[in-house]
Amino acid sequence: MFYLSLDHNKLQPLFQCTTYTESEVMDLSTKDATLAAITLISASLSITGGFALLLTYFKIPEFQTSVRKLLVFLTIADIFTASGYIIGTVHFLLLDSQHRNKTDTLCEVQSFITTFSSLSSFAWTSIIAVHLYLLIRTQRDFRRKRFLKIMYHFSGWAIPAIICIPVLAEDKLGRDHNGKKAGTGLWCWIKIDDAEIHTQEIVLMLMTGKFWELLTYVLSFSIYMMLKINTYIERQKNKSYCWRDVGGETLRNEDERFCFTWLILYLLRFWGTIRFFIEISNTKSGKAMDVDNILSYFHCAGDSAQALGNFILFCLLDKNIRRKYREMIVKCCNRQGNYDLLRAPFSDSASYQSILQS
Repeated sequence: MFYLSLDHNKLQPLFQCTTYTESEVMDLSTKDATLAAITLISASLSITGGFALLLTYFKIPEFQTSVRKLLVFLTIADIFTASGYIIGTVHFLLLDSQHRNKTDTLCEVQSFITTFSSLSSFAWTSIIAVHLYLLIRTQRDFRRKRFLKIMYHFSGWAIPAIICIPVLAEDKLGRDHNGKKAGTGLWCWIKIDDAEIHTQEIVLMLMTGKFWELLTYVLSFSIYMMLKINTYIERQKNKSYCWRDVGGETLRNEDERFCFTWLILYLLRFWGTIRFFIEISNTKSGKAMDVDNILSYFHCAGDSAQALGNFILFCLLDKNIRRKYREMIVKCCNRQGNYDLLRAPFSDSASYQSILQS
């Protein structure tokens, strides 16, 4: 048994190697088993997509713009979120039925990780929107603005930590002890002791996530709509106008996809937000509970999938990046003597001929 010393007078178990019977460990409802499977699959795909996006940034120079660098920080936060959900879900599955509605040290650690990374994700989403707006409207080069970089990192990392640390210190992070999983899947968030959610717990939920999430929806949507309107007006004046022509920093035409990052966030986290409002209403309505049960499946799939969504939007849907992937795969297979396997699909392409000659 491993112990974490939290007090001079007592030791609290961090990982308790208690032996449970098979019936105790497997005492899972069909719903919980399904939620666990959805969460683990979604979070694993998101981590994979996140690391693929990071690899794309570091390996493909065309991807290395200042805005994409901010996307890297957002992706790092999303990878931590998905990893935390995996930790929380696996921990839930390993507990016996009597302890699945109780808070322990690992639950608090997981809650801190996912709360911090989610707040950081909201912050970097907003930072990207603000940075793009400043870049398009002022047409200035911000790459050497040291103060602006400091402010970005303070907002993206320090402010989430400032919010989370006092909540952890006050012992407010944990599990819903009534098994309702208010605002979460199988992972931990805010500790709830009573059958009904009280005002203090609602305030904590807002301050550690939902308020900043809603603010991010409004802020990023407003800024990106202003950018779309500005782009439309400029194209009425000049049909060939594109973001690549904007002075200051190097932009790619594909960077206009950033105008849809708010939509990715909204579509993935909308389900959890609706569940949050259902839960804090403390309704006993059967229809509301049925809706909550249905939304919980989408909630578990969406909350940890933002890194995957951004990878699809900025990498897989970018034809130039797909071409780079294809060239890298062909070169790799060529070095390993398996080039003939990919000869047919690319034999007529210009990239194939260039690689063949190199």
